Amino acid sequence: MPTHTASHPKIKPPRPEPGARNVVALWAAGAATVILLFLGVLCARWGFADLIVTDAMARQAFLQAEAARTGVPVTSKEADEVIASLLRAQYIDPNNPATAEQLGGAYTIDVQDTRQQGSNRAVTREWAKAYEQYSRAVALRPTSPYAWANRAWTKYYQGKADMELYVAMQNAINLGPWEPEVQFVVVDLGFALWDEMPIDLRPQILTLAQNGQRRYATQIVAIAQKRGRLTEVCKLEKLASLPACVSNRG
Repeated sequence: MPTHTASHPKIKPPRPEPGARNVVALWAAGAATVILLFLGVLCARWGFADLIVTDAMARQAFLQAEAARTGVPVTSKEADEVIASLLRAQYIDPNNPATAEQLGGAYTIDVQDTRQQGSNRAVTREWAKAYEQYSRAVALRPTSPYAWANRAWTKYYQGKADMELYVAMQNAINLGPWEPEVQFVVVDLGFALWDEMPIDLRPQILTLAQNGQRRYATQIVAIAQKRGRLTEVCKLEKLASLPACVSNRG
């Protein structure tokens, strides 16, 4: 005899009432509005911070240009005005690596006038502030060779030659081997620390100098001469015929 299987009626889930659908739609719309408002406020803050940084950078460039033209260094008061603006921008947007880099540069400018006033403690404090900002910059943007080079530079001028400094030099070399600013800073540090830095860094410093001499041979030789490393540099291609190298051989 055929077997009959009892069929069970399909139970449809209850459809939400029109009023419930409206509540859900209103909630979603409200959440979207809040998110858009938040993003709008955030973008406005970022934009305002960028305006402050741009204005401060223009002011800093003007002060440096005037100092170069007149031979009168930027004063602490002028540097402090730039620093105050950049700190305000950093408070508004604390995660901007460019602001940290600009602050590091502003503190190093302040060092010049502070040094003239004869306060060694104040000079050390300004170098420490610059180092702190460059450290912040590499944490926020670890791919910047300039931030790494300047972190090493400010570390050195605090009298602290350690592995942290050498790692910063190495990162700058790896990330910006053809950047002139990186070449000048790291070659200068390399020749200054030649006898005490890790031996495996020496050929990399010479390679960086080799890269730099293609366009800036005179500057590279001047750095070597200042640091007493002409013998190493004058072995490089195209540099042996420069007057400083010829005199060094004599």
